[in-house]
Amino acid sequence: MTGHSAIALDVGGVIYYDEPFELAWLQGTFDLAVTTDPSVTLRHFIDDTERFYLGGKVSAGRPDILGSAAADESWVRILRAWGELAQEIPGAIAATKALAREIPTAVVANQPPECAGVLAAWGLTAVLETVVLDCFEGVAKPDPRLLGIALDRLGLPPAGLLVVGNRADHDVAPARALGCPAVFVLPEDGYRVPPGVHPDIVRAYRALRTVRTAPPGDDVPRVASLAELAASPLARLGAL
Repeated sequence: MTGHSAIALDVGGVIYYDEPFELAWLQGTFDLAVTTDPSVTLRHFIDDTERFYLGGKVSAGRPDILGSAAADESWVRILRAWGELAQEIPGAIAATKALAREIPTAVVANQPPECAGVLAAWGLTAVLETVVLDCFEGVAKPDPRLLGIALDRLGLPPAGLLVVGNRADHDVAPARALGCPAVFVLPEDGYRVPPGVHPDIVRAYRALRTVRTAPPGDDVPRVASLAELAASPLARLGAL
């Protein structure tokens, strides 16, 4: 494969959807917060969700709902249900296996330990060269050192590793900082919303998610999915 010696895949937004985990966490946090403090309204919660995802500061006199014990407890519950909540992006499992047959393929991602269990259950761990997760390495994207760990394990210079991700800030930026080529996977919203999530929470979250996964500049190649990337002719992959 001309130009690349290996591929590093993100997980959320590339292999499985991030959204079901986050939506279930948000609803669980709201439910627990209201139980603790009945004065918390859905409007309060959505305002705090917007603040949380956009990186704003907590306003004086307003509760930090997503930084509360309710949010922590909700996340613990999400981790317990990780395997049940995980939804494959269509064709991603087969695409990962197809890529791994052609070129050394790694996973480099910000994910909890439970992600490793899903990758194993889906038969991906067995075909991957290495799995580099922030929870095990003590460093997380956008810090380029997480990709650097993969480079060390693969024994490659940066130019030889094609980075595939769905975040300009967490994937493209650290790849470029190291000198790795990158491909951006466009957002795909075919996931199933977990049961019981309020429609207003879904609407607010989807708007925020659009900001978070906005594509980078036109100088970064884009694909609709990992399946599209895997189906590309080898010569085209080498030119990305």
